[in-house]
Amino acid sequence: MAVLSVLGLLVVGGVVIGLNNHKKNEAGGGSVDAGSMGFGGASSSGGTSWAPPSWATAKNDLGHADPKTVVTGTVWFAQAKPQDLASYALQAATPGNPNYHKFLTPDQTGSTFAAHADAATVVSQWVQSAGMKVLNKDEQSMTVSTTVAKVEETLKIKIDRFKHNGKVYLSTTSQPQYPSNIGDYVASVTGLVTSSPIDAPHVFKTADDPNCSKYFGQRKAAYPAGPSGGQPAQFLCGYTAAQLRSAYGASGSGLTGKGVTIAIVDAFASPTIEQDVNRWSRQMGLPELQPGQFKQVLPASYDPQSTAQLAQGWWGEETLDVEAVHAIAPDAKIVYYAAKSPSTDEFFNVFEKIISERSADIVSNSWGSPEGSGDQANYQAGLQLFQRAAAEGISFNFSTGDDGDYTQTDSNAEPSPFSSYPSGDPWVTAVGGTTLGIGAGGEYQWETGWGNVLYPQSGGGWDTAGAKFHDGGGGGNSHVFNQPGYQKGVVPDALATVATGSATREQPDVAMLANPLTGFQVGQTVGTAHAVSAADGGVNFTQTGGKWSLETTGGTSLACPLFSAMEALAQEASGSPLGLANPVLYSLHGSDVFHDAVHEPAALGGHAPSVVAGDSNGNPLLVDLDEDTSLKTAQGYDATTGLGSPTDKFLTWFKDHPNGQ
Repeated sequence: MAVLSVLGLLVVGGVVIGLNNHKKNEAGGGSVDAGSMGFGGASSSGGTSWAPPSWATAKNDLGHADPKTVVTGTVWFAQAKPQDLASYALQAATPGNPNYHKFLTPDQTGSTFAAHADAATVVSQWVQSAGMKVLNKDEQSMTVSTTVAKVEETLKIKIDRFKHNGKVYLSTTSQPQYPSNIGDYVASVTGLVTSSPIDAPHVFKTADDPNCSKYFGQRKAAYPAGPSGGQPAQFLCGYTAAQLRSAYGASGSGLTGKGVTIAIVDAFASPTIEQDVNRWSRQMGLPELQPGQFKQVLPASYDPQSTAQLAQGWWGEETLDVEAVHAIAPDAKIVYYAAKSPSTDEFFNVFEKIISERSADIVSNSWGSPEGSGDQANYQAGLQLFQRAAAEGISFNFSTGDDGDYTQTDSNAEPSPFSSYPSGDPWVTAVGGTTLGIGAGGEYQWETGWGNVLYPQSGGGWDTAGAKFHDGGGGGNSHVFNQPGYQKGVVPDALATVATGSATREQPDVAMLANPLTGFQVGQTVGTAHAVSAADGGVNFTQTGGKWSLETTGGTSLACPLFSAMEALAQEASGSPLGLANPVLYSLHGSDVFHDAVHEPAALGGHAPSVVAGDSNGNPLLVDLDEDTSLKTAQGYDATTGLGSPTDKFLTWFKDHPNGQ
């Protein structure tokens, strides 16, 4: 998963409008409670619960920002009747409801659930009278450019510089204020954001190592057992596309994703993506991309503060996402959207384009950040976007992160457990990570959580006192969002109430392979990236001296596109988009639609999996593969794997149950 760190963040909040009214619709079928699908008291403006990002503390404050700094952001217009949009979106996702899967076109959502009629005009006049420049505008939002001084004057705030994660960030130090005649027209203002380098997917270069195993347990390691028990296995070479298609039931289904469009949203764009996917496909025994099957939607240039190193990290993300989708759904159409910078605001601008054009059925997103570390205004903007998507039948999927509960990261660890955003929004599907065992014939054998703890060698055994958490699937309890109705009675109260004492949104919803030590082989051309100035003041990137590399990769960056591709197969079978799938998914908890990932799989003799790998100096390390911070794998729903991973039954369930029941 790509983790967003926000540089130059200006928090300018909006007005949270009526999503906590608990409006119910009992019309002849499944009841809906759209009121539960909002905030648990987190308000961006006009209330007492406003707060800056978690890093904007007095200790980190470096003083006032330069008033001449140029910033851009997006003003999101308030919906005239937000409760109605939320209610219909949930009805379209609720099994048995008369409106189940009766999705709307963009024109219908625009006319039925429009923003305030005068919003665009009034807000445009306001920002222009304040000396701000409107860069572009549509029916839902407008992008503006201005200076720090103008923002401070207009919103009656002060903007300071803060140190965080080795970078300098901007944030307001008080709650933004709107004129009385403007607040009703603005849902939120997001962005004015650039990003520091992302965390790249976890990569272990083992695919060309002659000592690696072709399937889990092919070779036992000649080392003693560790704390989890059982003789450890030799590390894997990385699974192939054929092994994943077989284990998760795709190859036996005869489904290929034909007729379904999957959008992948990342930042920047690999200059060798098509040739890489085609070369990798030949090695994997998959069909190459056909004419018109893949395209990239790119900006004219990228944020001028972007570096070649930053862009190249995202090239690997794009390659992983596209190849993971192509592995499971080789005939699905893929549209790759590159944001101008890895910031939530720029990603949301891309979402607005996808939703307004309805250019995809499924949107896969391998990025996020700890909840509370970004701009609170994103929450309201995200709700409006994802509700519109649900009304139009577009599925939005997000990875939950690669750092467990964020308390044991190498740098900037959180003082207490946090889950990720946007995966925690109740209108999207949060995809966590598993450790997967595939047998010699490509058969599914077992699945457990992903949480890698390293034990260095000590004498004839392992140093348990020197244990170190390395990586693991994200999950846990939201500090922001209410518990959605679809999670009630499925998510244990002991999990749902951890963060606030009352039931809030828990993630993940589902999970698939993510552990790099039972990872996936990805092929990419890696060379030297170069930044080139663009005519519009931005920057573009090129690459020289590229060398082909096949590497074993993991992370929830892998799990999310895998699940998105499984949804594409299910849509192909049913003939209908799935939209917000969560209400259906939770209604199927404990059924044969899911593999229930457990801590000590019976197929392993009742102990957790472990492998022996080497550190950077070639010294042996024991790695226990299911020890994930405070997040524990258990029977039934849990905070590392959610409901579990989809089985072959998932692929035809929607076809066999057209009314969702």
